[in-house]
Amino acid sequence: MPPGNRRAFTFAAIWGFAEATVFFTVPDVLLTFIAQTSLRRALLASLFTALAACIGGAVLYALALERPDLAHTLLITVPGIFPDLITRAGALLDNGLLPGLVEGSLTGVPYKIFAVETARNGTPFALFLLASLPARLLRLTLSCLASWLIFAKLLSGVSLWTRRLLLAAFWIVFYAAYYAGLE
Repeated sequence: MPPGNRRAFTFAAIWGFAEATVFFTVPDVLLTFIAQTSLRRALLASLFTALAACIGGAVLYALALERPDLAHTLLITVPGIFPDLITRAGALLDNGLLPGLVEGSLTGVPYKIFAVETARNGTPFALFLLASLPARLLRLTLSCLASWLIFAKLLSGVSLWTRRLLLAAFWIVFYAAYYAGLE
């Protein structure tokens, strides 16, 4: 494996784990930048990201089993997580584990909340992990595909530097709108 891929996959995995536990920016940011130059590399990085996110989810699940109050406090300290968002995750899980994880993933409910809520509601650990991987991969893959189609195909005549600036602007606007909508 070329050193550049190894670094990208390692960083993607670290970001996936961090976002699944305490970090507040989705790894899609990194993956969409990778997809601007290689869809294959971005999709492989997505797999590393999803697997590491599942490990992070397992850590929070275990914490929620042993120390539910601490797990809840940890969630609330993460920027962008409020009690209403935790309640929303619980309501999504009422519709089923996989459908709840997928809908949450596509509508801005952080995965870390689902890890804590599934432990709290007694979802078996193995079932949580089995549902987590496809739910995480779906959103990450869609992000990569969208970035690749827009920035590598539709805007292929634009310089890579300009495409990266456009993508950076997209993420800034996305997060500004996300945090404005949570208030």
